Formats: sequence, C-alpha cells, structure tokens
Amino acid sequence: MSRVWSQIPKRSMIDPTLWAFLTFVVLIGGSSVAIRYTYSQLPVFWSGASRFGLSAVIFWLLVLLRRVELPRGPALTGATLFGVVSIGGGLSLYYWGLEKTPASLFQIIGAVGPLLTLFFAVLHGQERLRPRTIFGALLVIAGITVAFGGTVSGELSLIRILSVVAGAALLAEASVLVKHYPPSHPIATSAIGLSIGSSMMALFSLLAGETWVLPSGSAMWWAFGYLVIGPSVISFLLYLHVLQRWTASATAYGLVLTPLITVVLAATLADERITGVFLAGALLVLCGVWFGAMMNRRG
Repeated sequence: MSRVWSQIPKRSMIDPTLWAFLTFVVLIGGSSVAIRYTYSQLPVFWSGASRFGLSAVIFWLLVLLRRVELPRGPALTGATLFGVVSIGGGLSLYYWGLEKTPASLFQIIGAVGPLLTLFFAVLHGQERLRPRTIFGALLVIAGITVAFGGTVSGELSLIRILSVVAGAALLAEASVLVKHYPPSHPIATSAIGLSIGSSMMALFSLLAGETWVLPSGSAMWWAFGYLVIGPSVISFLLYLHVLQRWTASATAYGLVLTPLITVVLAATLADERITGVFLAGALLVLCGVWFGAMMNRRG
C-alpha cells in the first residue's frame, strides 16, 4: 500500500484527481447494494438489460457529440468480443448470482478481478507466473472460504456464489482477450459493448419468462438512475481521468478499496449483518489480491 500511495503526487490531497479517484471508488462500491434493491421490483435479467441499455444510449450520444471514430475490422471484432464476454456473459452471471448473494460478499468476490486477470494473462502468454501470484491466490481462496462461513444470511446459495466467481472470471478474460485486437476509442468500445451486452441480457430475460416492468416510486427511480449513470457512465469517465494522471497500479488500487465501501453501505442501508469472521475473510481476500496481483507492479 505504501508503494502505491508513494506514486500519488504529494499535492494530491487537494488535487481534483484524488477526489475523482475517491468518487469512482464510492460509485462502484455502492452498485451491488443498489442492484439488490432494484430486485424488489425488477426481474434479474431485465434489471440489467434496461440499465445497460440506457447506459449504451448515453455512450452513443457521447460518440456523436465528440465525433468519436467507430472501430472497424479487427478492432470492431475486439469491441464485439468485449460486449459478448464481459457484459453479456460476465455481468449476466453477476446479476443472477447477486440475487441470492449479500452485496458485501459479492463485492469481496468481485475484488479478485486483478488476480484473475493476471492468471488469464499467463494462460494467454502475456505474463509470467510468479510464486507470489500463487501464494496470493491461496490467500484469496482461504479468505473467500472464511468470509462465506462468516456471512449471516438465510438466502446463501452455493450455485449463486459460483455464478459470481464465474462472472468475475469472464470479466477478467475479456480484459485480456481484447489485447489481441487493435485498440479502439474507449467510449466507442463501451457504446458497442453495452449495446451487445444489454441485448444479450434482454434475450436471457425473455428466455427466463420475466415480465418487463418499469420502476415505481421515487426511491426506486433514484436507485435505478444511479445505476444507469453512476457506476456505468460517470465512474468510467472518472477512471479514465485518474488513469491518465496516475500510474496503472495506483489507479487499480480502487478495485481493492471498493469492497470496504460496499461493506459499510450494506450494513447501513441494506441491514446486512457484518460479522468479525466475515471481516477476517475479507481482509485475507484483499491481502491476497494485493500480494498476488498488484504489489510491485508498474503501469
């Protein structure tokens, strides 16, 4: 942690970039709590399809307003695969798993993304496997086991937990897979990926026989609007802003901080009971991710 913090400029305590980083962490940290809240009215896959569909519209507007060039050829293939694997696949599994998984446990599992990304990069020949990575993975497995045992909920389902893990794996694979294709503008990639992913979720919703309804009540509309704009659009733009000014490793530290925000919000807003055993498991997971995937890595 000290190494990453040392990469942040001394003046960053009053630097807008620090506030952008903290806002990004809070927006992502609260997303799982808000998603579970929308399930009280919106079916699982329809909740994701409607959210990401509207987010796609916003990104297409940004494409038009900023005259962003759309990808072609292999670059378009990469953007398409990103939408299929990451959003249509990974986030669909996330949404289904989150229905029966406490938001705090969900975010802890999702935090292993950097470590999974590193493992997939090794499989694709982009990285080398190091003993530190293996040790970090063992810490993560132990931490998730402890956190699972310390979670107080009558709705826990092992198959839903495995769905969250599979979703995290697909998100990690997507981030590695797209590196085999020429890069395209991130706003264009997001517009294409969200359009494809939301269409896949809509199809899953139809196959599941879900009823397509609109949110009702001001509180539900606030939660839904937050998901459409906050984690999906604003946090993405803030992430790019921070990444341009800080090192990649310092920016990626936000992925380790988000579960801490989720735990606080889940306990205060969703009445999730956080036990000492769960916190011990969460700490093991975060230490495993830090030690195995982020420590001593440079952008």
